[in-house]
Amino acid sequence: MNYLATFVNSKIGQIRDDMQLEINKTEYWLNEILLQPKCVSKNERCEVCSSREVQYNLELHHLAGRKHDYRTVTVCRRCHNMLSESQKTWDKRWLQDNQPENARMAFLLLGLHDVLVLRSRLAVNDVCYRVAVSLRQKISDLQITQEVCV
Repeated sequence: MNYLATFVNSKIGQIRDDMQLEINKTEYWLNEILLQPKCVSKNERCEVCSSREVQYNLELHHLAGRKHDYRTVTVCRRCHNMLSESQKTWDKRWLQDNQPENARMAFLLLGLHDVLVLRSRLAVNDVCYRVAVSLRQKISDLQITQEVCV
């Protein structure tokens, strides 16, 4: 019986370690995005689905749209299309220039939310999904309609 408990506990420990590693990787990646300088070059692979593409098939996706923030992620064309389509469902103020700070922040968080949800779906990453869900209330607090957070 002692052997069985030791075996099960070692498996739980491995899962805990794996989860912590995934949390650390996600935290590092998100901080790279949020703290990125205005001049940024493309990565070597899609940051959403992790596919390695030839450089001309990788694109920079503006998380909040070009009008509202400079932060980008490197994505393949497929992921870029999905993220851009999602932006079309956002609050209509997204289409207008010169939005107040709270709206620009909400659009950045919406973009981050969309990237996290897509990444969680394509890379089966529960940590990304949990972070995405946690952003929803802040987006709502910033007075951007709730319907865009689905």
